[in-house]
Order: sequence, then structure tokens, then C-alpha cells
Amino acid sequence: MFIAIVLWIVAFAFVLVTSINMIRRAVKTKHCTAETNADVIEIRELVRRRNGIFTREYLPTISYVIDGTTYERKYTKAYHSDTYHIGQILPILYNPQKPDEVNTIGTSNKADLVMLIIGLVIGVIGIVFVMLQK
Repeated sequence: MFIAIVLWIVAFAFVLVTSINMIRRAVKTKHCTAETNADVIEIRELVRRRNGIFTREYLPTISYVIDGTTYERKYTKAYHSDTYHIGQILPILYNPQKPDEVNTIGTSNKADLVMLIIGLVIGVIGIVFVMLQK
């Protein structure tokens, strides 16, 4: 029974985190409906060390103009140095009611679906453990 409970807790965590991500993505997609182009004006390299392993992230700053007002903000980070370059033009989706709000998480993510399925499978395995113990 202990194993089943642990599996259900893990499954719940997977489903909860994935559901929150999917809801955030749906809200951003609903609000950010206007399209424009943005210029990459800066790229900041972040080097992180965890457990002796170094990772690099590249965080671009974009600039775009809506109704004569220039907005600058951080954009979606990348893990490869050649993903962004200064002067690159990116199509972006922004909220027409709040032009400083940009959809940086995209409209869909297959990883969320995979994580949801994994959570459900772990939950089913927990049910199977309970049934086998009876």
C-alpha cells in the first residue's frame, strides 16, 4: 500500500504541475493575439553550475514598437548560442490591451502532454499495485 501511495503522490505532482503549465499557456494564448516583429537587441549569457556540471543559457532582450511606444523585455531563453543573434527579427504575439505582455511560452508544448501522460500512467500503476495486494 505504501508504494501505491507514493506513486499516487508522484502522479498527482506530475498532473498538477503540467495542468498549471497548460492553463498558463492557454491564458497567454487567449490574451496575446496581436502579432508584430521584435528586434533582438541584447543577449545575456548565463552560466550555471550544478553538481559540477556547467550549463549555459542565452537570454535575449527584445525591442518592439506598438502605436509609437517602444517596449523592451526579456524573451524566451535558449540553450544554444546560435539560436539568437543581435539584430535578428522575431515574430512575436502580444496582448493588444497590454502591449508590454508578450507570449514567451508559445501556443503548444508537446512536453506538457508527455508529462501529463506520464503522470496518468504512474497513477494507474498505483491502482494496479493496490489491486495486486488484495
